[in-house]
Order: sequence, then structure tokens, then C-alpha cells
Amino acid sequence: MEWPPEREETEGESLEWSPAYPLFGTKHHLEVKGKSGVYRIRAFTDEGDPLPICRLGGVDPLGILHIGKSGNLGSRIRSFRQAAQGLKAAHHAGREFYEWRFERLVPRERLRFDYFETSTGREALSLERALHQEYRNKFLDRPPLDGTSGQTGGKK
Repeated sequence: MEWPPEREETEGESLEWSPAYPLFGTKHHLEVKGKSGVYRIRAFTDEGDPLPICRLGGVDPLGILHIGKSGNLGSRIRSFRQAAQGLKAAHHAGREFYEWRFERLVPRERLRFDYFETSTGREALSLERALHQEYRNKFLDRPPLDGTSGQTGGKK
């Protein structure tokens, strides 16, 4: 079974991710404005398929570049997009994308996001941690833009 499936079991719950929406040139992030949840920034091929990414412990077939959480998904996804363009925005993974020139390998037009809504920001934090732990257990690595994943403290 490939990890993570589009419908996955995490902490005893079944997650149904949203469709993967283009990160640039659309306003899909407005659909989740003000909503809590977790989101993934993913790389896709020109044909619209997830871009497999080699990791230390295997190949991530879904092309996950970043796993994040927010109490306002729409705002956080917009912040990633702005930082990935080099604009002033407080999003570490977006800045990593821009500063390390990930666009050489994955043009911005091939970035997509999907999300899973939660009831609260605290639930989103817990789920984000569980997703990072699952990713590390499977691939012995973090998603490429997640140098600070699994951190403790901060906003809940």
C-alpha cells in the first residue's frame, strides 16, 4: 500500500483529503478561509500526476513538499504562496522554496495544495504532529520544505 493513501487512517480516524488544487492562479484557498486544519503542499508533473520524491527510506508517491497546520487554512496557504514568490510573508516552508530555488526542479505552476479540516486549532496541531511522525517512520526523513517539523511549543 502506498503511503499516505488519499484516504488514510491516522490516530484511529479516517482522513479524506480535499482534491489537490493548484497553488497559483486560483482562489481555492478562499474556500477554507477561517477554517482550522492541516494542509499539504505537493509537487505534480506537467501531466497533473503527483511527482514522486525520493527520500532516504523510500519514494514518496504523493510528492509531499510540506505538511502544515493552521487555525486559518486560507490565510496560511496564501502566506505560503506569497513566500514562495519571494514576497514578504511569514511562512518558513514558502521561504525555503524561494531561497533554496526549488523552482529549478518544481516550477510554481506545478505546486498544489490539499487539506483536511479539523474542528479546532489544537486538533490541527495534534494531527499535524501525527502526520509528520508517520512520514518520518515511513521515509526516515521529513518532507523537503519541513526543516522545523514536529516542533513543540508555539501557538496551539
